[in-house]
Amino acid sequence: MSRSYKGIRAKKNRVYSVEDLMRLYKVSANTVSNWVRAGLRPSDTSKPYVFLGAVVTNFHKERRARSRKNLRAGEFKCGGCKLAVFPDLDTVFERKLENGKVMLFAECPECPSRPVKIPSQRDLALLAQHRNPKTTVDWQHEEITPAPGGIGIDAKKNVLVTGSENDRVVYKWQTYAGRFEERTIDQHLAAIRFCKETTHGKPFGQFTTADAARIRETLKQSLQAQDYNRKSKSTVAHTASQLVAFFKWLRKQDGFKRLPQDISEYFKLPKSAYAKSLPRRSKAYPSLKEAEALMMGMPSRSHMDRRARAIFALAFIGALRADTLVSLRIEHVDISARRIIQDASVLRAKNGKSLNICWFPVPESFVEVVTEWVALLRSEGFKDKDPLFPDAAWLTGSKDPKAMGRDIILPMSTAQAVTEAFAIASRTKSEKYSPHSAKHTIAAERDKRSLTQEQRKAWSENMGHETEQITQSHYGKLSEDRRMQLFEEILANKAIEFTTLSDAEKAKLFDAIVDNVFA
Repeated sequence: MSRSYKGIRAKKNRVYSVEDLMRLYKVSANTVSNWVRAGLRPSDTSKPYVFLGAVVTNFHKERRARSRKNLRAGEFKCGGCKLAVFPDLDTVFERKLENGKVMLFAECPECPSRPVKIPSQRDLALLAQHRNPKTTVDWQHEEITPAPGGIGIDAKKNVLVTGSENDRVVYKWQTYAGRFEERTIDQHLAAIRFCKETTHGKPFGQFTTADAARIRETLKQSLQAQDYNRKSKSTVAHTASQLVAFFKWLRKQDGFKRLPQDISEYFKLPKSAYAKSLPRRSKAYPSLKEAEALMMGMPSRSHMDRRARAIFALAFIGALRADTLVSLRIEHVDISARRIIQDASVLRAKNGKSLNICWFPVPESFVEVVTEWVALLRSEGFKDKDPLFPDAAWLTGSKDPKAMGRDIILPMSTAQAVTEAFAIASRTKSEKYSPHSAKHTIAAERDKRSLTQEQRKAWSENMGHETEQITQSHYGKLSEDRRMQLFEEILANKAIEFTTLSDAEKAKLFDAIVDNVFA
């Protein structure tokens, strides 16, 4: 079996211990040791080792890419795991072929295969020196040093991505941050990485208020930037607050208590910095009527087509996030009660929040699409605990859901199917809608209906929002075109109202305007 680890990616900003890598890649401690010997660079020389995720990913990427033509001394290209490996030299032996050529054979440290190599002079010299260290050879021993791939480059920013002594501090913070959701941790780590890049990897223990102010100025400039450095108000605000929190935590750690007491305050931006930045274009979302037309225009010939339609429909029925959608099980959709059971112990929900979601009042065609999809799944042999949206292999015939004694099918690991469903729905439109647009549509629908204050609150909580202000502040905002259109309607209505006034009422209104102007 291939051990190229192509389908496994360490998170670039995350710091991993040896044990973390063992769990992620499902390997032994000896395998990780072999990686270090083969060129995987730890963040520093202290033990136990820690590794930056970007460095780990680049190490494996380079090993897969390296061909037999650019192997280093003692390195073999294994035909089994497709990796460039450094086998234990005790397992390497020579064999002379019938044509007179010498070949080197070895045991791969990653898989049961036996890689073969036509030796270079450097290989033979390294092997001779290993067998007899006192042997004098013409070629000086080439040590196995970290491969160039140990240093990755962020192509977008052309910034070196390296391990550093700061990584050990970040690893300790990750343990503390275990109380957060995974995505929240990733966002904090991105802010910390921005801090490291801005100061060129300066050790956190040497930070001054001038360094913090420099980062603050960089964030202020990013609000006005016109290239890839541009950041939205939301991103800048979150980055600043995350750095404030990180340095507050850091000052409590041994070895960092001498940092300036007020250093975290220097990351905060003035309100004027946000005010100068032009507002972002409002996120596009369809009305319910437009969403229904998009859904009805989606193809429905194959099981994959119907899956896409059902994904699109349920996104609006429950105002669900993409990750939650793809992790739903069949049993989580109660059609008779018109409920979605968001069980966070089983599916991927934001902030790990469980919730019983009542179906939102959407056109009945949405309900019919989902109902037909669930009926189709059951007729194909899918069970209650199987995914509501199975992987393509289970829908195209590659795997049989009716197979006797099969295990429960696992949900898809990514939300790519949701992204594709929305792309299919809006394929004929100039405006392309994202999966998150469904939540905006449902939030906007709340404002179009005559609801009591209590009903508005219930609507927000049904969307998974703790307060009505969250719905109001972040979802269903008017586009600039729509805002102007509504304002023109307001002015038009006011003009109509004025024409219906009697002459005496018009004169009275005119006098009031004059008095107000010259008051």
